[in-house]
Amino acid sequence: MPRASLAQKKDFVTKAFCPRILALASAGVQDACTVNGFDSFADLLSPFGQDVLTQITIQDGQGAPYFLDKINVRFTTDFVTEKSPTHSSSDVDKPADPSFIGSDGVILDAAIADDISTWAPWYTLFRQQWVGDMQPSEHETFMLPVACLLVASGSEADPIGALRTLQASAAVQRVLSCSDGGTKTLFYYMLLHDGRDTAALQTIDLQFDQVRKTFGQNSALLKINTNTDLLGAADASERVKISSIWSSDIAATRPLVAHADTSYGEMLTMRDVAALRDAVKLMLVRSVVPHMQYVIRVLSDQTASERRGITGRLFSAGRRYLNTTSKAENTYVGTDGEMYYRHRSPEAMLRRLADCSFMLKDYRFAQSVYQIARRDFQSEKAWMCYAGVQEMIGVCKLLWEVQTTKAEFDSIFEDAMLTYTHKTRAPRRHFLAVRCTVVYYELLKHHRFYAFAPGALLRGPAFSPSLTALLNEQAAYSYLKAGSRPNVRKFAFYAMLASQSYQKAHMGDLASRCLRMVRVSLKSRSQEQARADIDGEKHHGKSTAEVRSPTMASMDEKAVAPNMAASDEANADKASVTAKTKWGAIDSYINHELGRQSMAAHNFDEAFQYFMALMGDEKTPPKLQSKYLQELLQLFLESNDQSTAGGGGAIKQTGAIELSIPSIDPQLARIIMSPELEGEDAMLEWRLDGSSPSKPSGGGSGLQLPRFCSVGEVVAVLLVVTNPLVIGVTLNNLTLECAFEATGDSVATDTLVDSALDISTVPTVILEGEQTTMVTVQITPRRAGSVSILGAKYLLCDILPTFKSLVLPGRRMNDTKEQRMSVVHTPDTTLGFRVSSDLPRLEITVDDLPDTLMSGSMHRACLRVANSGELPCHSVTMWVSHPSFVGVRPPRLCSDEDKAGDDTGMYVSLPDVTKHERIQVPNVLRDYSTFVLVGKQTDALGSSAHCVEPLGSLGPGEAFTVPIWIRGDRVGAHTLSLCIGASSAATVVPKDLAAMRSRRFEVDLLVTPSLRVNAFVRPSARNPRERLLGVEVENMQTELSVQLVQTTFTSGFYELEPVSNSLGSEPHKALVGPRQSISMVYRVRPHDMTQSGKLLRSNSPEMFAVRALRQFIYSSEKPASAPEPIDLIYSNSVFAGKGIDCKHRSLQSYIMRAQAHRRRNALRSGYPLIPDNYHSAMFPLFESFSIDFVLFWSQVGGPGRAGHHSISGIDLGVPHDYLVEGLSPPTEGAARTWLSDTMHDREALIHSIASRSEAALRSERPLDVMIRVDTAQKSGSLYVADVAISVFNHSWRYGYQFTLDLLSPHELGQFLAEGAKMDCSGSRAAWSWLGETSYSSSVEPHGLAVLHARLSCYAPGMIDVAMWRLQASASLEPSGAAVSTVFSSRNLDCALYPTQPHFVHVGAI
Repeated sequence: MPRASLAQKKDFVTKAFCPRILALASAGVQDACTVNGFDSFADLLSPFGQDVLTQITIQDGQGAPYFLDKINVRFTTDFVTEKSPTHSSSDVDKPADPSFIGSDGVILDAAIADDISTWAPWYTLFRQQWVGDMQPSEHETFMLPVACLLVASGSEADPIGALRTLQASAAVQRVLSCSDGGTKTLFYYMLLHDGRDTAALQTIDLQFDQVRKTFGQNSALLKINTNTDLLGAADASERVKISSIWSSDIAATRPLVAHADTSYGEMLTMRDVAALRDAVKLMLVRSVVPHMQYVIRVLSDQTASERRGITGRLFSAGRRYLNTTSKAENTYVGTDGEMYYRHRSPEAMLRRLADCSFMLKDYRFAQSVYQIARRDFQSEKAWMCYAGVQEMIGVCKLLWEVQTTKAEFDSIFEDAMLTYTHKTRAPRRHFLAVRCTVVYYELLKHHRFYAFAPGALLRGPAFSPSLTALLNEQAAYSYLKAGSRPNVRKFAFYAMLASQSYQKAHMGDLASRCLRMVRVSLKSRSQEQARADIDGEKHHGKSTAEVRSPTMASMDEKAVAPNMAASDEANADKASVTAKTKWGAIDSYINHELGRQSMAAHNFDEAFQYFMALMGDEKTPPKLQSKYLQELLQLFLESNDQSTAGGGGAIKQTGAIELSIPSIDPQLARIIMSPELEGEDAMLEWRLDGSSPSKPSGGGSGLQLPRFCSVGEVVAVLLVVTNPLVIGVTLNNLTLECAFEATGDSVATDTLVDSALDISTVPTVILEGEQTTMVTVQITPRRAGSVSILGAKYLLCDILPTFKSLVLPGRRMNDTKEQRMSVVHTPDTTLGFRVSSDLPRLEITVDDLPDTLMSGSMHRACLRVANSGELPCHSVTMWVSHPSFVGVRPPRLCSDEDKAGDDTGMYVSLPDVTKHERIQVPNVLRDYSTFVLVGKQTDALGSSAHCVEPLGSLGPGEAFTVPIWIRGDRVGAHTLSLCIGASSAATVVPKDLAAMRSRRFEVDLLVTPSLRVNAFVRPSARNPRERLLGVEVENMQTELSVQLVQTTFTSGFYELEPVSNSLGSEPHKALVGPRQSISMVYRVRPHDMTQSGKLLRSNSPEMFAVRALRQFIYSSEKPASAPEPIDLIYSNSVFAGKGIDCKHRSLQSYIMRAQAHRRRNALRSGYPLIPDNYHSAMFPLFESFSIDFVLFWSQVGGPGRAGHHSISGIDLGVPHDYLVEGLSPPTEGAARTWLSDTMHDREALIHSIASRSEAALRSERPLDVMIRVDTAQKSGSLYVADVAISVFNHSWRYGYQFTLDLLSPHELGQFLAEGAKMDCSGSRAAWSWLGETSYSSSVEPHGLAVLHARLSCYAPGMIDVAMWRLQASASLEPSGAAVSTVFSSRNLDCALYPTQPHFVHVGAI
């Protein structure tokens, strides 16, 4: 950068803070100025106060000499306010692009070398005007005149009186009131001779002598207006030269003042100009500068104590806290609410001293004084004063101490600016903050510290759009100068911000200029990115062309070289698109501006492209969106008019135009068969493993399209139309464009569409701002074939024809080398369907599906299936997602004789219900989620005893109904799915899967709580064979009561009966009120003890599971046979009147389906390593020792609902861990494997089952001991009684060899710890055993061993006879062989003791 430019930036700061001289003139002098075009005498002297060559040596504040080469002064007419300039924008009407902007991008060399000031000339005008309009402030003294220049005219009658009048004026008095203590204001007197007054020429010297005698040596004589020939006697070039002196000065100091047509100095000559320059220089050298030195010396002496380091600070602190002068005497609160210091206070003197030193360019001494004053201002929270000195400290550092740390002065200026804006309340705080920003920015440019410039500019206050635009634009330019390479990306970003602010300030030309710069910079950025990508690919050995071209792999480097240029161009385009995508918001503004310019030039094709790109930005404000849309439509109409008139440049009418609005996502489009019916229609694959029917994969079923329909069936296409704009739009005449391919027909596709398809048209679609709506277009096929939907056609706002493509790319093809080298997709069939004449056409409806149910309650719905086609239907199958929620009754034809169908409810009442009965039921764990309604029942779906009886076929015009019972099985929110599949084939349901046309229904069901049922088990004190099962029922409802109807327990081994029959004999006791509870206790005992031996048979459910598990673990095979049926014992207890027939086919089937569903869930969670498809083959549905409980109830009042609650697998607390036997390897037939993965899986499965068995065991006791004491007989002094001791074995698999030791109270001490003592008084000391006290015996599985003993008691009363020890060891019965303990439970060898006292009463006969 040239030195002149750098010096100019530094001079700007020094001129901004130069000394001010108050220039007051009399009326005669004012008249002499007016004839020359000047408003005041200060305007006349203004050009001569710039860069005055003093060439003198002066002393600084510490007495050291330094050379002052030149000085700047500014003349003012008043100390309070200055005149407001007249603004004009003529200089920036048509701004030119900066020099670094080229046609192909940013010229980097020009951006680095050019002067930043030339890129935005209006910024130079702004800074000059902004600093020139600075107003006086109480926190600084730069605006305080250092001298008063009083000028009187020699043409006046009394020049001395005129000078005295000026000296007593209000402006002078304001200056005197602000002068510092100990210093006097300098008055400089000047006598002006107007050349027009020739009569006064003789007396002017005498008058000047009188002025000098009166006012002293600070006087001067000035003669002007020597050009008395106004008709042009002087040379014209001299006139222009003289006028340009003031024109240039006004342009530099007050650039926004309208001066283009003003001629200055009409009465002046070059001799007058020289006289003015000499007068100003003489005044400065002889009077002003010496006076300022005098002020500096006086203030330096007065503030010496403040500037003496630690001594000065101690003195200042002592003066502040010990002096009698209060703080209020030195400070005051200004009209703006800020605290300032009085002019005679030490703080104000420090500021005046520093300012005077700064104006005389003694920056080092000024900085030290500023730093001293800063401490006082900060401690006393005079924030305006603090911000001012902080600003000047930064200026001083950048003017002389350039070697300082860069971050230091940046933090100083940031602190000053933030203090101005955030800690002060003065109205002019923003002005001062902007001044601070501008001064800092100019000094950064002077030192080329452009890296700090953006941060400094962006911290500036943004209280007006034009100021924000100006600062952002300068920040953008700074990014081109910062660093070794211009940062084009950040330049574009801040230039965009500047353009937005210029738009707000209604400066359209400047905004357009910024937009052009952004557009060019983005283009340059994309090219740079493309070059970087290509260089990176070349660095790795391959170019992009080698990767994408299918033939490049076989070519050598010489053959590849000619194609590199095309590859580079393609990469550049790709990078350009990527960069454009990242800057979409900027492109919108640029496109609009370019579109308007193209439209004004009647280039409609280009303008239409720009406006179409505008409509894709949904972030545009609503008003702009509306404006863009109106301009787009108007552009289309104008282009059509011009095309009709034969003009050029119109939009080519080649069909509908593809716009980005509205948005129609093809991925959200749906094809709905038979839209008048509920549910979803599609071709689905049905599997018989309980999984949900799914869409065909294509390869297994041979289907190409997932949707089929019959000829003449209405097909609805659902389109999700979204308006991304904030404003509303209208679509008219919306329809679909389809492709049709006839089956076995070679006729062209286009000729078949009109005759094969009837496509509806939607007249009007109104879309509000950001609204998403669904539009349905119906298609009615008239011929068999395939239909593909290509897109949607409509008129945007009934004007612009638009087309939206709905074609999606299919699967990526990678079969061949050519496909892998390029991007090839298969045809997508998502929006397509096939029209067939062989498909069944059924009308399937489901009526009265509930949305809310109480838990356990039943609700009846109805499924109706009608054949509306011309072909008979031979197979209809239904699948349900929640088998435990759904109960299905057999289907019945809707004939004339029986239109009502089967009205029998799920609960069938019986007048007399058997308390205990044995019923044989299948024990196969099947999937009960699939029902055959029409067709042949297969073995894969279960026996016909527990499935609905299907119909043979459904002919054309026939219909049938199926009662469906929905039960709230679990509390919460559920989504139930029902899927009905149909086929015309006679055999449709194979063993694996079948493809059928299906309709799926979904219902959201909310199940609310009705009853809470809990079960608990307790041992029986009466009989060791028995358990007590308690059931607690709580009514969770708040208003209605519930009547308990019946309880039913099912088990393969136990029977149950109520302990008390009060609920059955008194039905009102079985009524549970709102928020009340009731408890019932049942006695559980084996139904038949002879059944214990039968449980050891090989066909029991437990032994079947053991064999199946062993076979799965060691051979990975399924059992060849299914479990045998099990005899379940139904234990019924009726509470009120009639009972419920649990053997009814519908209810029993539903209960078994619910039981199978819960059983499968339990197996999945308990044995996660066993696959789900093995559960039905390895585990039975019921176990011999499990107890299932069902409670039937009815609601009293309200809608009168009825239902039931159930609990499956009640644990009685007895050991029956039989699966661990299946972990032992078989003696023969075990498969051998050499695969490590298979061995690891086997070990993991064995470990999970063994660890689960150990974790599932609680403190279970395989043996129970019960003591029964007979009536005591008096024998001498003792009471002797016979005791019967019963030992019961709860295990069904093992027998036990045991030893029972009876312990007397005095023998308990051997079980105590050493040193412990037991209290044997009371009941423990009153009795002892008699005779034999140790018994050895055995007990069979589920067997009972009775032992006899005697006890003696010394006195009648209550005694505790629970004193025994039982040691047992398990054995296999009847062989008595020992049990393997590898995977067995811990209860095989055990020692048992009493768990609670057993008190009996021994009394005298």
